[in-house]
Amino acid sequence: MIIIIKHNEDYLKQKQMWVEIRMAALGEMEAKLREMRSLAAYARDNYISPDVAQRLTSRLGVLQEEINILDEQTRVFWMDCH
Repeated sequence: MIIIIKHNEDYLKQKQMWVEIRMAALGEMEAKLREMRSLAAYARDNYISPDVAQRLTSRLGVLQEEINILDEQTRVFWMDCH
């Protein structure tokens, strides 16, 4: 019985650590989404040249990829997959 309790305690501590990591990643993703929204609003509200449009599109793509990577890296608690 003590072994099971210790195992559950370790599991819960690791799960808590994962939650903290996931929350930090979600905060980073939220900041990137805000930047994306700001860039999209700027493009919507202003006349922009094709060159600026290309740079904005490129930046949006980079931000999206960064969000996808953060999500993939932190989405699932690894112990729940085993």
